[in-house]
Amino acid sequence: MGRAPCCDKATVKKGPWSPEEDAKLKSYIEQNGTGGNWIALPQKIGLKRCGKSCRLRWLNYLRPNIKHGGFSEEEDRIILSLYISIGSRWSIIAAQLPGRTDNDIKNYWNTRLKKKLFGKQSRKDQRQHQFMRQQAAAANDGMMKQEAAPPGMHPEQ
Repeated sequence: MGRAPCCDKATVKKGPWSPEEDAKLKSYIEQNGTGGNWIALPQKIGLKRCGKSCRLRWLNYLRPNIKHGGFSEEEDRIILSLYISIGSRWSIIAAQLPGRTDNDIKNYWNTRLKKKLFGKQSRKDQRQHQFMRQQAAAANDGMMKQEAAPPGMHPEQ
């Protein structure tokens, strides 16, 4: 069973977007908005793309408030710090970096920052590091619960 397909895969263009396609999509959305219906949008503007592809292109690349270009050292520090404390929750991390998308941060992490944090560690070493980070976070959480409990009471009671 499953879901019905969002579009006819045989007639949909795949692969990189052309500058002309980007211009069509950007111009239409700036003038008319999306109307909340991404599925109908490509046909309205003459694109041979599916609605999901148009939505992702707009959200991750074409929106006017998106930062393009390299990440600053301050952004690196924020990403590293948040990754150490909450892991790969990219949308939460992106909320702390205006103009950066969760997809952009995830890709930057996987291609650059992970190597900064883990160096040339093996996957086994990376898993051990992640396990230790989780244990430290759990211990920290337990300490915070004890601090919040009234004197002489344990939070489990």
